[in-house]
Amino acid sequence: MTALALVCACPGLATGSAWADEVDDAQAVLDAAEARMESLSAEYEWLSAQVADLQTQVDQAAADALAAQEEVLAGRAALGETAASEYRGGSSVSLLTVVLESSNFTDLLRNMEYVGQIMQYQADEVQAQKERKERLDAIAADLNEKKNAQEKALADLEQKRVEATNVVAEASDRLADAKAEQAERLAALERQAAELERAQSQAEAPVVGNATTTDRDEVIPDSTPVKPNPDTSAPGGSSGSGSGSSGGGSSAGGWLTGVASAYGGSSDKTTPNPGTTANGSVCDDWSMGVAIPLSMPNCRSYLGRTVEISYNGMTVYATVNDLGGMGGGSRKLDLQPGVFKAFGFSTCQEWGLRTVSYRFL
Repeated sequence: MTALALVCACPGLATGSAWADEVDDAQAVLDAAEARMESLSAEYEWLSAQVADLQTQVDQAAADALAAQEEVLAGRAALGETAASEYRGGSSVSLLTVVLESSNFTDLLRNMEYVGQIMQYQADEVQAQKERKERLDAIAADLNEKKNAQEKALADLEQKRVEATNVVAEASDRLADAKAEQAERLAALERQAAELERAQSQAEAPVVGNATTTDRDEVIPDSTPVKPNPDTSAPGGSSGSGSGSSGGGSSAGGWLTGVASAYGGSSDKTTPNPGTTANGSVCDDWSMGVAIPLSMPNCRSYLGRTVEISYNGMTVYATVNDLGGMGGGSRKLDLQPGVFKAFGFSTCQEWGLRTVSYRFL
């Protein structure tokens, strides 16, 4: 009764007590938010270092894959030329004729040895190509392992960024009427969350001033039907189909699916051959580059990166070195001649528009 009478006699005391509780609650909210933000920042920094380290490993593995792929493609071309030469010249029959028409036993032995050397050379080349392909497959497996680990780290990184945003949002809701001191602490939390957001942005590479391929006309008309990926189990989702104006990219585990067109080289009369790409590389009949749409967010940050492309059960590695209109972005990749030839196509028109799976490494 005495305490009650005292409170009734001193109404300011009750108000002061309520205000003190409010301040204590605000302090507790901010303390918890700051502690959580500090923890998230430390986790984010650690994950960022992991992502950067993995990117270095991925870059090296991608460079190794490009080099190994170049050897495989050169070996494939050499074997193809040998087979074509034998077909045109009928060398097997000619050699058999040489053996049968040997004038004496010594000639026969010499000619048989010659035939044996040719056959051994061809067998050695086939074996060497098999070993080159096995090496490329091993590098690709290692690359995929590293890239998958990086994708997981990137997903964890994004989760921390979202958590940081949520920490600020929840604190803001609970401190809607925050006083000046509390508002400053809340603003500091917002700045930390914004810093995590900015940390995810990538530096953009410059576009060279003498580029001659970026404002090219489309060699493949938009009316061209899009051919689906025959590989129904291709990474990134559905094989897709549709008209040239379609081609939105779906995503799964870092893989994307979209429409790829072709340009450059002697079968493209609208693009200089050789041409100079956005990053200063050469685009010609054998260049292993691709272009991405100018409408793609942060498109210049992809210049110089390796892209892994999957079509019809085959994988080809290429370098992003160019930009273009590309149907306003309806086409996700524009393949240069070396790339579509690696898939077994001879001209831009033969490739046309096709749905592929791809991911940036």
